[in-house]
Amino acid sequence: MVWYTRRVAMFDGSSGQSSTYTSSAVLVGDYDNLSVSWHTDTATGSRLTLEGSNDDGFTAAITYWSVMTGITVADQATATGGVYTVDPGIRWMRAARNSNESLSIVNLQLGA
Repeated sequence: MVWYTRRVAMFDGSSGQSSTYTSSAVLVGDYDNLSVSWHTDTATGSRLTLEGSNDDGFTAAITYWSVMTGITVADQATATGGVYTVDPGIRWMRAARNSNESLSIVNLQLGA
C-alpha cells in the first residue's frame, strides 16, 4: 500500500495575503484523510470557516459552496487555533477568515 500526502498552505501568514479573506479552492476529492491546522495570534472573535463544493470546477467556475464548519476562538486562552479533521467526500475545499485574521496561518494536510 502506498500512502500519498500533500500539504497545502491555504493562508501562509505573509503580509502579501493580509487582505485576502477567502483562500483558493483546493481539489481534495482524491484524498481519504483531510486535516486543517490553524494558528492565530488574534484574540477573541477570530473565526475560520471551511467550505466545500462538489461543482465540476474544471470546465466552469465553482459557484455553489456549502459551509462545512465554522471554528470560533472564544477567548484569549484558546487563541492559538488547533488541528481539526474534515470528513472526506467533497471535491473542492476552501477556507474563509474574518478581517481581523490578517496574518493567521491555515494549512491543509491531505492523505490517500
